[in-house]
Amino acid sequence: MLNKDARYVRQIVLPQIGKLGQEKLAVARVLIVGMGGLGCPAAQYLAAAGVGYLGLVDDDTVETSNLHRQILYGDADIGINKVTIAQKKLQQLNPHLHIQTFTEKFSDTSAERLGQEYEILLDCTDNFAARDAINRYAMRAKKPNVFASLYRFEGTLTVFGINADAGCYRCLYSESPEAIQNCAEAGVIGALPGIMGTMQALEAIKIITGADEVLSTKVLVYDGLKQTLKKFVREKRVGCSICR
Repeated sequence: MLNKDARYVRQIVLPQIGKLGQEKLAVARVLIVGMGGLGCPAAQYLAAAGVGYLGLVDDDTVETSNLHRQILYGDADIGINKVTIAQKKLQQLNPHLHIQTFTEKFSDTSAERLGQEYEILLDCTDNFAARDAINRYAMRAKKPNVFASLYRFEGTLTVFGINADAGCYRCLYSESPEAIQNCAEAGVIGALPGIMGTMQALEAIKIITGADEVLSTKVLVYDGLKQTLKKFVREKRVGCSICR
C-alpha cells in the first residue's frame, strides 16, 4: 500500500506545513462552487495537496467552448455533468479523498444545505447570482470565501469573510451585475483561469495550515499581458447591507 507521507513529502518538509499542517489538510473540508475554468485547477491542486474532503457544486454540463480552459474535461466528456467527470478524475489523482458532488446551483435557498458541512468556500463561479449567494452565506456563517474573477487577460483574487472590517464581495463590487461582463461576453485567455484557480487553492491551503497571511484585507490583481501583480487594500463600504 502506498505510504501517504511519500505522496506529500515535498510539502511536509516545508517548515510552514510540516506533519501538523498535513494532518490539518487531511481533515479539512472545502466547498468549490463552480467547476469551470477556476474550479478545475483549484480542485486539482487541493486534491493533490491532500485536502481530505471536497465538495463540488455545478449544475452545468461540459461544452466544446469550455475545453480551452477547463482542463479536467475532454471531447469525450461533452454533454456530461461537470461534477461527475471532475469527481472521477480527482479520485484518480488522489484516491484517499472524500468527494461529494452537487449537480445544482448554489443559491440563497440551497446555501445552508450545501455549505453547512464545509469550513471554506471557493467562489469559482462566473455567475453573479451565485456570487451574491456565496457572499451572503459566507458572511452570515462567518466562513472564508476565497474569491477569484476573470476578465480577458486580467484576474482578481481576494479572501472575504475573515476580516469583517475589510468588507465583502458587495463592498468591492457595488455595481449592478448588468454593468459587468462575464467570460462568455468579454472573452478570456485559457491560461488565466489556471493561474487564478491555482492561487485560490494556495490561499485555501494557507488558511487551513496557518502557513502565512492570506489576502483577507487586500485584493491582488494579475495582468497576464504585462505579467504584473498589484495589490490594494480592501475596505468596507459604508451602508453595505450584507456586512453591516
